Amino acid sequence: MKDLLQCRQEIDEIDEQLIQLFEKRMSVAKDVVMYKIDKDMPIFQSDREKQVIEKNINRIQNEQLKKYAHFFIQDMMNISKSYQATFLSQNVFYDLKEPGFKNCIIGYQGVPGSFSEQALESFFDEHIDRKNYHDFEDVFIALKDGDIDYGVVPIENSSTGAINDNYDLIRDYGFYIVGEQSLSIAQHLLGIKGTSVQEITDVYSHPQGILQCKDFLHQHSYIQPHEYVNTALSAQYVSCQNDKTKAAIASKKAAKLYGLDVIKENIHHLKTNTTRFIVFGKELEKMKDASYVSIVFTTKHEVGALYQVMKIINDYQINMARIESRPLKETPWKYYFYVDFEGNLNQTSIVNAIEDMKAHTNTLRVLGNYIKK
Repeated sequence: MKDLLQCRQEIDEIDEQLIQLFEKRMSVAKDVVMYKIDKDMPIFQSDREKQVIEKNINRIQNEQLKKYAHFFIQDMMNISKSYQATFLSQNVFYDLKEPGFKNCIIGYQGVPGSFSEQALESFFDEHIDRKNYHDFEDVFIALKDGDIDYGVVPIENSSTGAINDNYDLIRDYGFYIVGEQSLSIAQHLLGIKGTSVQEITDVYSHPQGILQCKDFLHQHSYIQPHEYVNTALSAQYVSCQNDKTKAAIASKKAAKLYGLDVIKENIHHLKTNTTRFIVFGKELEKMKDASYVSIVFTTKHEVGALYQVMKIINDYQINMARIESRPLKETPWKYYFYVDFEGNLNQTSIVNAIEDMKAHTNTLRVLGNYIKK
């Protein structure tokens, strides 16, 4: 049996050879990427990567080591791709347009008095021109058709989670996030003037509004909740019905607009209830003091694919704010990932990190570089 000192000496000698070969291999990897850039060729080819891995694994004689050889070769190729990405990023510049927030028309889902309208007024101002639409997708269609300049939709609530339809729509329509507005959400029970809680048998609201008030509804189990398109629309509906057995969960502004009484205030179960709204447009815009970047990407359907992207974010010391997965409609059991992280597209390190992530994903698109309010 070899003693420990001898083993360590042998490992040192092997490591010295490995480092020399590593440096030589990375030099050739640079030559490869520079050639491909010059010839306008695809940089990363998954078929070639698989061939390299299989070819080298077949050179291993010890069967027990083949699994570890696969890890070793894959890691080496990931490092090589990250190195090659640094040369790609030198030629990458994001064409950021100036915001066109003056004399514009903003679209939102719902009716006057909705939380989306309040978010719109908070981000822009209460005198901005606006158009309202029945469904979330109607806002996206209006922007595509040029009827509005920007759209505002909710994307996540602090107590009930993501509004998944809007994650899908921002991706499907190929638009860009130009801003984000957080809004403290207070849900109130609204009814016909003179109504008491005991008289109510049915309450109407957006599914998120119902979820945000689940404790109140559990305590008043005789009230049957009904999902409605929008909180403000539910208030409008109750007003039109003029029936004391019907109530809505909505804002005080909706109560004022539709002539309803606030029967009970603040029935949401979390007093820190907040919803994030995104402002989206047709162009990737530059915002003054932009501090957040959003991307959407797909990965290879293999072990460690998502980890590699997360590792890049960690290696570049980027603070990731959130990650959300959504199924790819066209491919069962595969997903795209929506990620927000701190940074600005004028920072070289952020551009380098994005190009590095592109090297380890199937697709990646920058959704926006914006400020959060």
